[in-house]
Amino acid sequence: MKICTQTERFDKFFGIEETVELLAKAGFDSLDYSMFFPLDSGVLVMSDDELAEKYTKLRKLIEDHGMYVYQTHTPFPTWTGDDERDEVIFRAEVKALYISSLLGARHAVVHPPIIRENRYGSMAKENKELAVRVYSRLIPYLDKYNVKAAVENMFNWDNEKKCICPTVCSSSEEMADYVDTLNSLCGDCVNGERFVACLDVGHANLVGEKPVGDMVRTLGKRLKALHLHDNYGKSDDHTAPGFGNVDWKGFAEGLIDIGYDGDFVYEADNFYNHFDPELMPDAAALLCKIAHHITDKYGLDAALK
Repeated sequence: MKICTQTERFDKFFGIEETVELLAKAGFDSLDYSMFFPLDSGVLVMSDDELAEKYTKLRKLIEDHGMYVYQTHTPFPTWTGDDERDEVIFRAEVKALYISSLLGARHAVVHPPIIRENRYGSMAKENKELAVRVYSRLIPYLDKYNVKAAVENMFNWDNEKKCICPTVCSSSEEMADYVDTLNSLCGDCVNGERFVACLDVGHANLVGEKPVGDMVRTLGKRLKALHLHDNYGKSDDHTAPGFGNVDWKGFAEGLIDIGYDGDFVYEADNFYNHFDPELMPDAAALLCKIAHHITDKYGLDAALK
């Protein structure tokens, strides 16, 4: 199974060119390119020609180091409720989808919009209607750039109980419904259905409605993107497997049952918070080794060839 990791933290400390070199040396096969950039300056306001020049070079650099971009992550939040700001966000999302295409990514993780008051499914209907409006605007660009949007499971905050709580797509059933509903709107797309699921295993451990392996089974063939990290079910720690209580065995069994055909994708960059920058490459190599241990120990390498 190919091992992938996000670029965000390394890019912040080392710049993207050195990030590519360091993550390749750490043993990773592929990248989840993070685009958590300012929305109204820099990369996300470049012309398409400027982006093509920049990201064609970056793709070549990545491939020259024996890697590829498996998926990307577009900016978030994807909606604020302020019409003027939401137009800025929309334009940035379109640019991010173009960048995803230039990098050869299969999928771009695009967060569903979250109505702030939607906790425990209290505004599920209204939130789905909003999500359909937000995602629908992206469909022509998803088709044009031949990239699929991955819908992620999210969480919210309960101010009274002072804890993380369920919200949009926290359940695998709602995630599956979102993906199916959005794909039903892609009838005119030249490149077919444009939506898949991204299961964030850490979020699932916080607010998932069932064991993570069963969430995987519910998503089935919709599941093409992953965010893998660990926590103890209290806070969104985004750390390495083994530093929490995620059921990695159950998760792996779910992947085997559905015949998952994608990469093992880390979103565990907070693990690096424990290390000085000089030690981050060693920490990345350890992360990669942990991933290989999981895929070997639980039979993913043997079952998902």
